[in-house]
Amino acid sequence: MQGASMIMGAQASKRAQGAAGQAADLALATSQHNAAIDISQAKQLDLDTVQNIRTERAQDAVYMSRQASSYASAGVLSSGSPLAVQATTAGRLEQGIQQAYVNSQQKQQQMYAAAKVGQLYGSAQAQAYRTEGDILRAQNVTNQLQGGANMLSTAAGGFKSGAFKF
Repeated sequence: MQGASMIMGAQASKRAQGAAGQAADLALATSQHNAAIDISQAKQLDLDTVQNIRTERAQDAVYMSRQASSYASAGVLSSGSPLAVQATTAGRLEQGIQQAYVNSQQKQQQMYAAAKVGQLYGSAQAQAYRTEGDILRAQNVTNQLQGGANMLSTAAGGFKSGAFKF
């Protein structure tokens, strides 16, 4: 009876170990997939930002051209105060572009960091599942040894009491 119980316990333990291994593999694969998405989004943000900057600079050049044209049609010379206004305007437009670029870079760094943290978390979770499997394996060995010891103890008791004879 004890032998059958030991075998059933060993089988259940093996299934639990297999489940722990599968959970570890799934945790690792999930974290890698999520990290790939974060990295892809960061790269796309960079591409979008560069294109947005190009578009903004082209629009700014059109604006500056219209401003210069307006001054010229009004008979204002392109020197002195009008030139200072244009320089200030150009500076402010470029400052806005530079700030947008810095903000984009910060967001990209957050995405790359999130990818790394996700990978580290997935690795830690996978290791925890594998450790759980190792603990189950150790418990199985302990239970088998305990069962074997119990069977030997029962047999020794039988020999001692005279129930078994050589």
